Amino acid sequence: MNELWNRAFGSMTRETDIRAVVVKSTVLAILAAGSAAGYFHYLVFVVSAGVAPAGRDPLGFMTVELVLLGLVLFLSALIGFSFSARLDLPGFGKIREFFTALPVLIVGGIVMVALSYVVFDRYYFTMAPISFPRETVYLIAIPFKAALADETILRLGLVTIGVGLTKNKGAGVVLMSAVSTLFTVKYLEFIGMPFALDSFYVVYLLLSFLGNIMFGWLFVTRGLLYSMTLKFVIGCKYLLILWLGA
Repeated sequence: MNELWNRAFGSMTRETDIRAVVVKSTVLAILAAGSAAGYFHYLVFVVSAGVAPAGRDPLGFMTVELVLLGLVLFLSALIGFSFSARLDLPGFGKIREFFTALPVLIVGGIVMVALSYVVFDRYYFTMAPISFPRETVYLIAIPFKAALADETILRLGLVTIGVGLTKNKGAGVVLMSAVSTLFTVKYLEFIGMPFALDSFYVVYLLLSFLGNIMFGWLFVTRGLLYSMTLKFVIGCKYLLILWLGA
């Protein structure tokens, strides 16, 4: 039975080295879960302060959530690394080409941060200031969590699944961009902004969808390092917003 399973898995993944995949997935999951610890601390101890059920241990709750996140990250990485060859996806991407493109990614990210601030973020700050931490430790944590945790799940995991289901890179990116955009609704509800068909929600969802399209396109054409880097640069916008005082 084990031999049959190994052959079937090898056929599906084009003989990917499963041990190497497990090691890479474990390391990435640990790093990504660790990168989210600061942001989770902000959500539990700042955003949820005063509204959490009485008697709940916030530190224990955060620990459980991080463990669950680690499992999701591991499964996402396992899926992405296992099926990248079969689906003709670049995985992490080519290191040499990545360093060549790094200045473009940084400049592009800075331009997008500026546009986002002018078009949306300065208004978003007035409506949901709790979404913009002021403590330095949280401001530093956000871009790392966005690059490592978010991109591992949304791109390496979900987009890989989308490409596998649709048998088309473009269709897979669009499908999972729509799914990822729906996740943001839950976050807004968590911070006290229930769903409503108003201009704020329309702009928010449209920008989220277009952003996911862009990150997904980078992932399927260039590699995870590209989408992670751009996400990191954009995640630094919270430092800019604090500096500008919104």
